Amino acid sequence: MSGAALRALLPLLLLAGCSMFGGPKPVQPAWQSLAFAAAPDANANSALAVDVVLVKDKAVLDTLSALTASRYFASRDDLLRTYPDALTLLSVEITPGQLIRIERKRFGAERAWAALAFANYATPGEHRIRVALDGNACLLQLNAQEFVVSDNRTGSAR
Repeated sequence: MSGAALRALLPLLLLAGCSMFGGPKPVQPAWQSLAFAAAPDANANSALAVDVVLVKDKAVLDTLSALTASRYFASRDDLLRTYPDALTLLSVEITPGQLIRIERKRFGAERAWAALAFANYATPGEHRIRVALDGNACLLQLNAQEFVVSDNRTGSAR
């Protein structure tokens, strides 16, 4: 085989090698800090249930990604019974104006394909967001009728 033919075939061999070794793998959250901060007017001045879900099965990720927060909370116990090894939950209840910090060791050596956060607001809406696993600090800011995630990645200029 000529050198040009080998160079043309090399990218295909590399792709085949990646799939041969399983491709991407679940990862451990890099969070050194995970925090929840509720605005003084969060959820019409009412306590708010929030779950951060580590999803350890790709098929379950598709299922959860399609749920609104209200559907998730209504089916949470059933999801845990159906997929006991596919999900790890961190559940908090936060009151308006409160700040909750979670220690890194809470998730231990868990590995996941993704992390999703669900906030059980009284108002209609999806109230679901994906949380980056590679940020070293993550803040879920719970506002009046919606929430946002801020993450700080190592080496990022923010």
